[in-house]
Amino acid sequence: MSMKSGIRFVMFFFTLTTLSVQAQRVRLSGALGGSAYYGDLIQGTPLLKQISPAVTLGGSYDLNEKLRVRASLSGLSVKADDKDNSNIKFKNRNLNFKSFIWEFAVAAEYDILNNFDNYAYTPYIFIGPGIFGFNPTTVDRFGNKVNLREWGTEGQGLAAYPNRKPYSRTQFNIGFGGGIRVDLSESLQIGTEIFIRKTFTDYIDDVSINSYVDPSLFVLQGNPYSQYVAFRGDEVGKSFSTTMPRGNPKNKDLFYSFQLKLTYKLLNLDWGGPMGYYGGGSPGRTRDRVRTPRSVL
Repeated sequence: MSMKSGIRFVMFFFTLTTLSVQAQRVRLSGALGGSAYYGDLIQGTPLLKQISPAVTLGGSYDLNEKLRVRASLSGLSVKADDKDNSNIKFKNRNLNFKSFIWEFAVAAEYDILNNFDNYAYTPYIFIGPGIFGFNPTTVDRFGNKVNLREWGTEGQGLAAYPNRKPYSRTQFNIGFGGGIRVDLSESLQIGTEIFIRKTFTDYIDDVSINSYVDPSLFVLQGNPYSQYVAFRGDEVGKSFSTTMPRGNPKNKDLFYSFQLKLTYKLLNLDWGGPMGYYGGGSPGRTRDRVRTPRSVL
């Protein structure tokens, strides 16, 4: 899907939301929590210091009692530092990065429990595509903040590596996850959610290929400064070596968030037809507002 097509889709979704605001099928939500990533610089459970803030705004529209379409706009951060690695060979690699990530995602969401049972909580699952932007940075040995992509740390742009092209900082992903909602009132719910994004890039951390560019090539064919952010083992007393590990191009990066989520259902008018106990689509099963209210997101 082209960027132009993506923009048209976003405009269509929010037009649909605007027209449906008074149908009692629309929910607005806000979420706050943490985010982290899994890739070449973190290959397991992150440390507390490797978790960054994450915030999300979203909305959804009920298609029926258990199924809805949702959209969200997220701002989050990911980071990692080899200084925190327990494996000495990666500690000696001495790479690190931080990146802010923005993301727009849409998904189909499905409630697991029968919505007509008198539950005060609802577990749910979801899956759908997203588009996101990232920009890995580091602080170099001189104390300067550096945008890593600009310096072609794996030989991008060098004549010696014609097949190594600069990577795009805007990518698509597939997001999936689950959560649980608890009703506070007919219109208000609180819950928790984990949202995992599988990406199609290995460069969220600017690390992919398991080899280093000879520093002399940066001097002869590129910018001499690139050598200082491509190989950083010398900052911890290690000499340049082609056998020192760098990345693994076989595994793409992923990032994820875990958040506390507050959702508000718009209850102003009954446009869109009855939706049964859950608020959607089943004639003769009009929602009994005295029972435990069901809501979404």
